[in-house]
Amino acid sequence: MRSKVAKRIQKETPEEVRVFVRQYTDIIVRINELLQQKGYSQKELAARMNKRPSEINKWLKGNHNFTLKTIAKLEAELGASIIDVRKAS
Repeated sequence: MRSKVAKRIQKETPEEVRVFVRQYTDIIVRINELLQQKGYSQKELAARMNKRPSEINKWLKGNHNFTLKTIAKLEAELGASIIDVRKAS
């Protein structure tokens, strides 16, 4: 069960913050899945992308706000989609 404090914090958290956290988490999980599938370490990904390992670490620790350009670069390097945007029919 959640404490009263946790319930209050959740109630007071704006919906856009909840959406952001959920989406960011989904992106990080997907990137880690792809790294594992490819057998890449964070250090190897950094070298392939001409980035410092510390920058990749920031991305995967939640200390970075991804741009679409960064996500596109990651998708190109990892050879798979990270974000799936459904088109209206």
